Amino acid sequence: MLIKTQAIVLSSLKYGESDLITRLYTKELGTQSYILKGIRKSRKGKLRISFFQPLTQLELETQHKGKGALEYIKEARVLFAYQNVHTNIIKSSITMFFSEVLSQLLTEQQPDEELFDYLSTAFQFLDQSDQVANFSIKVLLDMTGFLGFQPDDSTINLPYFNMLNGNFDDNGLQPHHLTDIESNLLKSFLGMKFDQINEVKMNREERNGLLNLVIEYFQIHLQIFKKPNSLSILKQLFDQ
Repeated sequence: MLIKTQAIVLSSLKYGESDLITRLYTKELGTQSYILKGIRKSRKGKLRISFFQPLTQLELETQHKGKGALEYIKEARVLFAYQNVHTNIIKSSITMFFSEVLSQLLTEQQPDEELFDYLSTAFQFLDQSDQVANFSIKVLLDMTGFLGFQPDDSTINLPYFNMLNGNFDDNGLQPHHLTDIESNLLKSFLGMKFDQINEVKMNREERNGLLNLVIEYFQIHLQIFKKPNSLSILKQLFDQ
């Protein structure tokens, strides 16, 4: 069955002497893996290796068989041409981080148009914005809403965030609770729009501390989730 769909590249892996195996999150088919025969040597085909860098947004045609084996891409084109996501050192490090995160989260993900559109918008914002220090925290917290453990903002008037229950309460001395300062920083991101992320003022220590806590929150609610290897790089990016 020939299917045309939008896709976001999650990861790519060299295979053999000239092939590439790429994992894509597609709008119509969910997460799929494709083998690209000879793409690392051929310069004349319709598919280019540059199309399959992490988080590249594509439109592709695939002869989808749906039998659990590697699928084939008939044609592909870049749907949104990034200006600096792959060349700016800060943005490329964020890209590496989210390639790791999404490769864990979207392993067997079924089609979800709302989630796909959100990710597409998020990575376009990353490309177009000059101020992205708080981007990773914002997107991770937004992702909790799609994954079913979004912090409960109906309790936001209470002072301490309970990471185990996902709500705010007044039991600040109990395990799995953030401090009042950490909880207030977390509250700042809830319901925030992308053009507001620079309004949260944090120094590097505060930002890295909150990022660690958000990662821990994922690990509490998703036992399969592991701390991304690229997290240590991400935490060194911003001076303030």
